[in-house]
Amino acid sequence: MKIKKAIRVTGKVILVIICTAIVFLTGLCVVHQSKLKKERAMIKHIAGQYAEVDGHNINVYTEGDGEKTLVFLAGFGTPSPVFDFKPLYSKLTSRYRIAVIEKFGYGYSDEYEGDRSLDTVVRQNREALKVSGIEGPYILVPHSAGGIEAIWWADHYPEEVEAIIGLDSNVPEQYDVYRTPVDFDTAVPKDVDECIASMAGYDFLNYTIGLIRFMPMPPAASSDALTSDEKEQYTALGYVMYCKGASATFQRETIMTDKALKDMREYHDGPIPDVPTLFFVSDGSVMKQIMDPGDWVKIHENYISRVNKGELVCLDCGHYVHAEKSDEVAASMISFIEGLSEETK
Repeated sequence: MKIKKAIRVTGKVILVIICTAIVFLTGLCVVHQSKLKKERAMIKHIAGQYAEVDGHNINVYTEGDGEKTLVFLAGFGTPSPVFDFKPLYSKLTSRYRIAVIEKFGYGYSDEYEGDRSLDTVVRQNREALKVSGIEGPYILVPHSAGGIEAIWWADHYPEEVEAIIGLDSNVPEQYDVYRTPVDFDTAVPKDVDECIASMAGYDFLNYTIGLIRFMPMPPAASSDALTSDEKEQYTALGYVMYCKGASATFQRETIMTDKALKDMREYHDGPIPDVPTLFFVSDGSVMKQIMDPGDWVKIHENYISRVNKGELVCLDCGHYVHAEKSDEVAASMISFIEGLSEETK
């Protein structure tokens, strides 16, 4: 009898938990979808100009008129690059011309269901700049996954790249020091559509139900460098973009980026773009789930040791170095860039 009673009690407890979860998720979904509708209506194109590439619009924001042109490349999944980089570029526009590219699926740019391979993304970035009348050579300023785009760009179009300034940016070697090393021959998806379908459950919980609401926005979203209107836009663009996570643009980029890593293997031991390079490196906490934070610094040291003019600045902060340490980063960037100017005199 005691066993039967215990089973009944346990069953009731489980039922209560299930019902509570259903009520919570239903309520969250209603609130999330209501907010999402308002956020979509709030979005207004207040920063940048459209450049038509492959029949779609890429948003390119420019400011300043200096002799050097700094091109900012966003990390993967950045909701609004034009606002995300503002805490940093606002300290540089009096000296340099800056351009922020919001590639397809990001910020104010269009969705794009075509190829999202690394080669295509870089080509589209280059075309967006040219359509906007922004000629090279460029100083590429990538954050996070944008680092792979910058390396690819500098290797394939060296005449267009004067230098690379990485903002806690990715380098090819990182994929060799993961706690579970990447086997490129087996880990890279073969069928993009099949991979998208396999993520349906994850997308449903995060983007339809709204668990994404519990994920904090990047630090720039609350930065004093942004106006109240820009902060509002950043947040609205963020949730709308995240909830397009099941879109062809966003998911294809995720998968195609994995495929691009196969193309980057040649850089692990072979030649790398020999352009002046400055790396700002965080404390590595963003990578602690997949690699030792110390390795994050070491792989950047290894990369820097292989270029003729390389500098490394270690920062005691998180991944968004351009927002968390904008004053220090801006000062070091100016010193580095002015050094380039001295060498060309």
